[in-house]
Amino acid sequence: MLVAIFAAYVWRVSYLPEAEEDEDDEPGPAAALSQLSSARQWAAMAALTVVAATVILVSAEPFAEAMVDSGRSVGIDEFLLIQWLAPLASEASAVTIAVLFVLSGRAANGLATMISDKINQWTLLVGMLPLAMSLGAGGLTALPLDARQHEEFFLTAAQSLFGIALLLRLRLGVWGALALAGLFALQVGLTLNFLGDDARTIASLTWLSWGYLALSAIVVATNAKSLGHLFAVGLFASHPEAHPPRAAPAAGEQS
Repeated sequence: MLVAIFAAYVWRVSYLPEAEEDEDDEPGPAAALSQLSSARQWAAMAALTVVAATVILVSAEPFAEAMVDSGRSVGIDEFLLIQWLAPLASEASAVTIAVLFVLSGRAANGLATMISDKINQWTLLVGMLPLAMSLGAGGLTALPLDARQHEEFFLTAAQSLFGIALLLRLRLGVWGALALAGLFALQVGLTLNFLGDDARTIASLTWLSWGYLALSAIVVATNAKSLGHLFAVGLFASHPEAHPPRAAPAAGEQS
């Protein structure tokens, strides 16, 4: 189901209009690819995908094993390393691209990069985990989660829902960004404070998750009037508009 949702997302995005004003601003490899014919573009992108997949396949397992072994050697909690260091390494490329977009005055492209990356994580990546495990086990099997992993998963999902609620307003203001950063800092602080105490760590994760859900409900309720139009154009319109069109002023009225 998650993989199917990702496929539907890719199909839907393919029908969105392109931003013509940005076409001449594409840098580096993107500019070189845009000069090729359609067939050569697909061939080049397929080759780049194969190279990237090969690099990941060769380096992923040694990196993970070395990270866990290093944590054991210096006395750092393995779960903490996997939770914080691995994502920093894997997300560095997407964050770098987003920052470069923002620095070049293309904030919308930077935000779109992060949103697309998040959608990929919560659909294709999560959906592939039990499938990959089943492939390794030689039969269909579920992905087992212990109590802490379960709450970490719940927390990340609730955090993502809060981010979506903020973005449904079609803007991300300073206060929204501060709320996300502040709650994330609180999560890190609680994790470090309760290090070694699994019961209190799990309890803090649960309360934070419900806090994110409550904030999400408040933001959605506050912007409920515009959500119907947003979902309608997002799912069905060929050229989605950010807001419903305003009615033309009557005769004699000033615009």
